Amino acid sequence: MGFRTRVQLPPGPLKWITKNSVYDIVIYRVLFYPERILEKYIMQDSLKNSKVDHTLKELNAHGSFELPIETYTDNCVIFHSLYNHWHDEMEIILIENGMGMLRLNREILRVKKGDILIVNPGVLHGIKTDLKHILYFKSIVFHLGFLQGAAGDLCQEQVISPLIENRAEFTHRISAEDANYTNISRLFYQIHDCHRDKEPYYFVRLKSLLYHFFYEMLVGNYIIPADTEQNNNLLSIKYVLDYMNQHYSETISARKLALMSNFSEYYFMKLFRQYTGKTLIEYLNDLRLEKAKALLMHTDESITAIATEVGFNNTSYFIKRFQKANGATPRVFRKNLS
Repeated sequence: MGFRTRVQLPPGPLKWITKNSVYDIVIYRVLFYPERILEKYIMQDSLKNSKVDHTLKELNAHGSFELPIETYTDNCVIFHSLYNHWHDEMEIILIENGMGMLRLNREILRVKKGDILIVNPGVLHGIKTDLKHILYFKSIVFHLGFLQGAAGDLCQEQVISPLIENRAEFTHRISAEDANYTNISRLFYQIHDCHRDKEPYYFVRLKSLLYHFFYEMLVGNYIIPADTEQNNNLLSIKYVLDYMNQHYSETISARKLALMSNFSEYYFMKLFRQYTGKTLIEYLNDLRLEKAKALLMHTDESITAIATEVGFNNTSYFIKRFQKANGATPRVFRKNLS
């Protein structure tokens, strides 16, 4: 998941905290601000710092060109869900505490403490916590190019290339009772700690540990042929999301999008909900409301003009939808930002 958000709070004794400074957030909340006010400011700042493109591809860099790997320690104390997105990198997540749900394309997994989750490259994914059992987790995000070898190399031809080319993928979840779990979880922590500590020549050990992780996955039979049909469906959905992002202010019908993706209208609607977790109308309204937020923050346009610009023909309906989604009318939302 790997998100980092620097949070700007309303005027008060503390100016900056980070999303991961849970202790600071709790103390700040108790001493100075009611929960709803604090969360409102955090979510506003999160909106400005969320980096995805029109197909929900995450734009945040993970590591560097020379060392394309990053490690994260996260939780859902403040952000109860992390938006659906995808990236070219592979991601490995270990749930350290709590319970929740992970969406991987059309699949929804109920996750718990100890689960190791594999997000293969290009997979649409998002996570949501159980409010009574808040999720705490660590993750490793890396580009498979880091492990690439020369053409003809056995590791390259039999393992890395099939994963990069979406001809194979790793099993999505490994639980404590599954085969080889002890070795795989131990290697996860070794990789995470190695990247964190950055001892001399740590990059050599990182590559070695990742290869060892892949070895344990292979001997545990956790690599499977990719679902070609699902890959094709995902490409169609990404194409539709791209179109919607560019034409959200226009009239968009399910029939038109179904024709674009070469599916029947019924199957398209079913597929769209499976991949996004929303109906077409819900997704389009949410998209338009997010576009409206940006205009409220960065322009002086009237509420009516913004409503029309993002695709709402009825200003009253726009205000009603905006207030329901954000807990404030567009006018109040803009006033709070100032």
